[in-house]
Amino acid sequence: MNFEQHMLKQAYKKVCGLGDRLPFMKKIIDWEAFRPIIGSVFYDNEKTGGRPHTDEVLIAKVLALQSFYNLSDEELEFQLNDRLSFKNFVDFPDTTPDFSTIWKIRERLKDKGVDKLVWQELQKQLDAKGYEVKKGVIQDAAFVEADLGRKRYSKEKQAKKHGEKIEYIPRQLSHIDKDGSFSVKHGQVHYGYKNHVKLDVKNHLIREIETTTASPHDSTVDLVNKKDGIAYRDKGYFGTPLPKSIIDKTMKRATRERKLNGGEQKRNKAISRIRAPGERPFAVIKRTFNGAHTFVKTLKRVSIKEMFKAFAYNLYQLITLERKKSLASA
Repeated sequence: MNFEQHMLKQAYKKVCGLGDRLPFMKKIIDWEAFRPIIGSVFYDNEKTGGRPHTDEVLIAKVLALQSFYNLSDEELEFQLNDRLSFKNFVDFPDTTPDFSTIWKIRERLKDKGVDKLVWQELQKQLDAKGYEVKKGVIQDAAFVEADLGRKRYSKEKQAKKHGEKIEYIPRQLSHIDKDGSFSVKHGQVHYGYKNHVKLDVKNHLIREIETTTASPHDSTVDLVNKKDGIAYRDKGYFGTPLPKSIIDKTMKRATRERKLNGGEQKRNKAISRIRAPGERPFAVIKRTFNGAHTFVKTLKRVSIKEMFKAFAYNLYQLITLERKKSLASA
């Protein structure tokens, strides 16, 4: 440790006393377990040579930090160099990655499918801590809004009416969302993407996540597997089959031909009470992490960013669970 790092650590002690949550997230999981997973996307070694890459654990922490605060790559670079709490979270390294390095590494993780391995490792650690799925799962979905570019969209509609086509230069194309789609729910129009999640009923941890564009119906994505025991789902999944080993707790939906009877209404209310915590991840991500909006422009890029938001939410929830466990044993 050099003199500068020592002074920064001393300065951080006051920040820590003011209620910084990041030190808990730093200790709550084994970050070293992600080193070989993330390291698999790099090719520099003693045999092949190449420029040394950014530390793998630093990468994992930096991408989690980005999700906690919904930062752009440029803003993340600035905050890593400016905020004491960020510096402490990443262990006061001599250097931190710049915005282009962060972008390139995230692209590599997605292109190589390593983001899925990162997610699987987190799930293994949750199970090892005793948070396995025991009382069933909740499946739900929520929109991730994207920038439509209303002025551009309006011009394109007018051009289409007149049989014309607007040509864009490469720089303009890089700012246009390529995969987002429209959806209407409860009379509101949404443009962008949709997160489908499977949540543990007891611990409220996200166990599976899949991101699609906004237009597919919730029921087209099935995250429930035969080991989940019980599946609690809202009316949007009514009529969608589940594995035979699963107890189906999908809410009933009335139709034009048939209204729900009293027993079915009571059943729906009972399921709704259990399902209510399923909204917690979306609330935390949208309100605490400010993550209701995405600024990246393809489904591939949105998917990895949303995975790391779910990763960050699980760390956030894990702190709550560990605190409860400590209080119960005290």
